[in-house]
Amino acid sequence: MIKKIVALSLLAFSAHADMTSFYRDALKHLEYETSYNLYATANKTSQNAVTYSKYANFSLDGTYSKTYTQHLPTSSGSFNTTEISLHDTLDLFGKNNYKIQMLHLDMISQKSKLASKKEQLFISLVNMVSLYNKTQMQLKIHQEFYEKQQKIYKKLKDLAQNGDITALDILRFKNTLTTLQTKIVAQTQGLAKMKAKLHLYAPKQTIPKLTQTQLLYTKKDFLAHNPQATINSLDAQKLLAQSQGVEKQYMPTVTLGVNYQKLDDPTSYGDNHSFDIAVQIPLNGANFKDAQALKVKAMNKQTQGIAYKIQRENQYITEYQAYINAKNQLAILENSLKDFKKSEKTIEQAYLKQYVNFSTYLQVLKQTLDVKNQIITMQTTQHLEATIINAIASGKIYE
Repeated sequence: MIKKIVALSLLAFSAHADMTSFYRDALKHLEYETSYNLYATANKTSQNAVTYSKYANFSLDGTYSKTYTQHLPTSSGSFNTTEISLHDTLDLFGKNNYKIQMLHLDMISQKSKLASKKEQLFISLVNMVSLYNKTQMQLKIHQEFYEKQQKIYKKLKDLAQNGDITALDILRFKNTLTTLQTKIVAQTQGLAKMKAKLHLYAPKQTIPKLTQTQLLYTKKDFLAHNPQATINSLDAQKLLAQSQGVEKQYMPTVTLGVNYQKLDDPTSYGDNHSFDIAVQIPLNGANFKDAQALKVKAMNKQTQGIAYKIQRENQYITEYQAYINAKNQLAILENSLKDFKKSEKTIEQAYLKQYVNFSTYLQVLKQTLDVKNQIITMQTTQHLEATIINAIASGKIYE
């Protein structure tokens, strides 16, 4: 069983290896991973800062005062007082532990957001590549059709010289070729534009050709990867962690301090040294209300998770039905193509002998060309949907 799973995984990878290379290069070029790694480093530093501040939250205070009095036996009638205090506020009861938990959850959430961005990038790229492949194939059949009709056009001009065909038919044929030539030019320019856009993402990669025709994974595999649902769940967990943190704000805060007081007062008994400990217990009733509000928000987030799961299932149904529709139509079209080609060959001979008029000839040619274009559309749709479903279900695009 394990061997079968590994074999399927390798097949899925090799089946769209070119697309995978193109996608990986685009990821590297856009620096998605670099951006996340920088965020993760900052997040870890913030977690360490919270931990450090639990036991090393120091404050240093200093004051200086000058006191004047009429009864001091000094010529100035005044004395100086200098005070220095060092305090450390300790979180002995873990009041701020929730901040570390929230930072940890946020880092996991950012990883899921990165997965979502990767998926969107892959789907966007594969759609662009699919359209490029489709236009390339259509351009090829249009060029072949144009070259073939050019030969027919030369034969028609010979027939026109003998008076076997009217000048009007020659003109209509030429106009049809001009229209097709215009379409070829537009498609050529469109391909150049698409190629330039794709190379913005992966400058060093050649544009791949999608070739997948089989679904290698199940619906369950596809639904197992749902970044948006994961992000929503983590948002709910962060709200719960925050509510627990707010609830614990009643826990005491301990402050330790050492103090030094230097006195110039001749009536005093010298300098003072002291050590103090203070315990502060907040009694803010609003904290519990805030905690309840955060819990309600968390529950609201959890209910939204159902919508994300349904959305993912709808995505699978849409992709899968498009794949099945393309596969079934393709089988029908490919079976009928031979008949259309035979009709095309027959109508060419009939038109050259003037057994049929130009409109009939053009109609048959258009039908054959339409079938070829539909085959290309169904082929590229099948490749597109198979590539998307297999890529998401395998989970490789998130790595």
